[in-house]
Amino acid sequence: MKKIIKVTVFAVTIFSLLSCSSKIKKQNQREILKHQEYFKLNNSLKIEDQKKELSLKKYIDSLSLEEKISQLFLINLEKDDEFLPVEWFDKSTTLPDGKIKIERKTLIPSGYIFFGYNISKNPSQIISFTNSVVNHAVEQNLIPPFLSIDVEGGFVNRLRGVAGPLPENERISEILTPLQSYNLYSFYAKQLFALGFNLNLAPVAEICTNDNKDFLSGRSYGSEIQAIEYATKSINAYQNSNVGCVVKHFPGNTNIDPHIGLPKIDMSQQEFDQIVKVFSEVIKSNPSGVLMSHAIVPSFDKHPACLSKFWVTDVLRNKIGYDGIIFSDDIFMGALINNGYSPKVASKLAILAGVNCIMISEKKFGRWMELLIEACKEDYSLIFRIDESVFKILKYKLRHNIIQAEFDKISNSYLIKAKPVYKMDDSLLNKRRIIFDQNKLKSENIYKKYFYNSASNEEKKGLFVE
Repeated sequence: MKKIIKVTVFAVTIFSLLSCSSKIKKQNQREILKHQEYFKLNNSLKIEDQKKELSLKKYIDSLSLEEKISQLFLINLEKDDEFLPVEWFDKSTTLPDGKIKIERKTLIPSGYIFFGYNISKNPSQIISFTNSVVNHAVEQNLIPPFLSIDVEGGFVNRLRGVAGPLPENERISEILTPLQSYNLYSFYAKQLFALGFNLNLAPVAEICTNDNKDFLSGRSYGSEIQAIEYATKSINAYQNSNVGCVVKHFPGNTNIDPHIGLPKIDMSQQEFDQIVKVFSEVIKSNPSGVLMSHAIVPSFDKHPACLSKFWVTDVLRNKIGYDGIIFSDDIFMGALINNGYSPKVASKLAILAGVNCIMISEKKFGRWMELLIEACKEDYSLIFRIDESVFKILKYKLRHNIIQAEFDKISNSYLIKAKPVYKMDDSLLNKRRIIFDQNKLKSENIYKKYFYNSASNEEKKGLFVE
């Protein structure tokens, strides 16, 4: 009997081992197949991305110099209800029979930045307005612009009084965990996207110091760790909701307001290493852009940072390894125009330094475009710089569905096209308005729960719409 039991136990053990071995083998096979499928899919996506990039370069080659240079400007615009063109150019097209067709087209920049006077208090009107801007470009077969806005938080928020309350960065880092801040920024990002905005000139990634705290005044998250953690969460939240982020201001500021004066930073090697570390960590989240400051750092370079090859190319592009769009701050600020850097001089220096997109607070940019065209005739290397910038900008627009890449089976390649025109009927307007209202309510609830009781009367009055 004992012998039978032993044999039975042995047989069961062997069977179990064989069964386990078989299960492990099958599991391993499944894992191998999963990995193979993943690599196949990943490789396929890489090939498609390469095809899109090749098509993008071909598309850029087909553009006129005027159209290319137009992509180098972020400008202001008129009105707050319906797009109003303010300047034009003559676009020439060679027809199949060899004849040249000349068409008068609206001069459209790379993007528009919305100021307070462009923002209606009625969200539905904002939606209709942003839609009219994009559709005007599409109807003329021009590259649609990105629509940007300054929404940091606190009183640096163009949507203050329209969207839900968003406290300044310092208050957010003091009260919310990084994860909680991510949720708040997500609700806000959905509001921006519903209104039609696809680029936010935020967050501020600068560390708060004695030399900049008066100027930044709560716009900084605080310490090195806080700047990295919270700026990263902000970027992830917005970009996961299809709103690009522009991190600012590299390499920093002082207490001198660049709108009226030229900031000069006394920066040691240790401080240089720290700012490089912070921005190196923050850009790991792949922000759409980085905004250069107007500050001069005499110990490292004689030019303002936004016009400095050292800061733009040598440090930000090469040392830190940032590959996205690099923006200048407004070249009409006093920091530049009052210190020998006219818009004409600043535009060329910015491009030569490696800046991809030049911000101007004016509503017209045609004369600056013409100046760059003349500069290209004098210095042919500028054209290569311009092509590089246009590629980065259009790559962003492709990523955020501002332009589209449609696959053509005949040529086995992608065709770059503008977005289709969207008729802003009541149904679409209502859908976007509902999304806006829902997320506005969510951000209001967070504010009530975490910020309202400790807020000053000024903050309550300025940020919270009761």
